[in-house]
Amino acid sequence: MEKEINSINDAELRIQQTEKIVDFLNKIGAYKYVQKILSNPEEKREVSFEEFRDFVVRLNGIARDVPIVKRSADGDGVYLSGFDEVQVPNHKDKEDILKDAYNSLGKIPSGDEAYLIPAVVNAVHLFADGNGRTSRILHTLLTKFVSVEDFNNNLRLAVGENGRLETEDINPGIVSTDIDKIVLLRHGFKFENEQDWSPIFPDGFCMLFVRTEKVTSKKAQEFVNLFKADQSDCFIAASEYLKEKGVLLQNVVRLDDGMALSPLKMEQSLSEEDWAEIMKRYYSLKKEHVEILIDSFVEPDKYKTMDGSMNLRNYFIKEIQTKLEKNTQ
Repeated sequence: MEKEINSINDAELRIQQTEKIVDFLNKIGAYKYVQKILSNPEEKREVSFEEFRDFVVRLNGIARDVPIVKRSADGDGVYLSGFDEVQVPNHKDKEDILKDAYNSLGKIPSGDEAYLIPAVVNAVHLFADGNGRTSRILHTLLTKFVSVEDFNNNLRLAVGENGRLETEDINPGIVSTDIDKIVLLRHGFKFENEQDWSPIFPDGFCMLFVRTEKVTSKKAQEFVNLFKADQSDCFIAASEYLKEKGVLLQNVVRLDDGMALSPLKMEQSLSEEDWAEIMKRYYSLKKEHVEILIDSFVEPDKYKTMDGSMNLRNYFIKEIQTKLEKNTQ
């Protein structure tokens, strides 16, 4: 979750670090080098993922003014904040996801790198702070400009205080609802029609969870806190596991219109190992969401928007560009 820049000191720090980023990238000739390797598939292969990962960590560290010895992918435990708190993939999975995106670069059209890589950095929240800035730096670096001077000017805007408004903001939230629907369909949920977002409750269910039950154990409370903001993925993780164990019906409450999973019954019947497996499956779903984002660039015709009118990749880029046009009018 990227912190708000409110104080004068923080604003000054942002300006200072912006110039450090510009100076650093100019010093190493980053823009010309990146443009060279983007236009030459053979040279692309010469840059290992480990080199790329370290470069991204370095960019984030400079942007945040983190001392060199403390720079790392330090985003363990972060979440996306908005109307609800939404979990990102498990921290141990983030590097693998970024590596998948990096290894996909040879399979996508030239130019798409500028959207895919920044989107994945933003989606997994690799860092405790500065994910948005890091993604915009990468987007600028991967975009073609008429000159290095033009690149530098756009880089200053991207890292500046109003970077989200003054440059393209590679926000994966643009397609999160569409990807949510794809995940739900994969895991057996049904919808009235292609245009509909609200899924039909699974057979026999009138709601996913009983929301009024009180639980006391640490594992159960952790799960209840998750499903308050992320019911669908929590339900998939729990119900699929309970079905495989043959104990789904023992963990539901019968209501007038159907049934719902009971956190209280789950607390009473599940072991530590059971809870651990459900959480493992939950975070596997978080990983699946980002994998779909990556795959939507590799196989764009395979993934459509919620209403089926456009492929997900085209819609994502179009919405980013449309938003910038509105912000800069």
